[in-house]
Amino acid sequence: PGEPVTTQPGSRAGMSAITTVMWTGGAWSTGLFDVCSDKKVCVCGTLCVPCLECSVARRAGECLCFPLLPGASLALRVGARERHKIQGTIYEDWIAVYCCWPFAVCQVARELKRRAVTQICEVNAIPVAEDVLV
Repeated sequence: PGEPVTTQPGSRAGMSAITTVMWTGGAWSTGLFDVCSDKKVCVCGTLCVPCLECSVARRAGECLCFPLLPGASLALRVGARERHKIQGTIYEDWIAVYCCWPFAVCQVARELKRRAVTQICEVNAIPVAEDVLV
């Protein structure tokens, strides 16, 4: 009550926020051998894996004939992992595709189907002072 005011309250008008939006993916939503977690993908993968891979290519924005090219399965898997920021390495992708091709195609199909519905979003807001009173 008896002391003089030595500082003034800051103005909120000069404050803004910089927002960074980064899509984060974490791990694959299903394991390589969780084929029965999606019945439709499981049946399609059991009856005709090449047809399922053509569907995956279409969903990834590629030509339906893309899976006919050598190395296309690996490219689709790596592309899906990079696009959705799924943890993993090219070595793990190579092992999955060349040792367990039908399971790898089914896993990518399930992932693209699930990621189309939900995305995990990480938002960081940092306040920035534009006008500073001295």
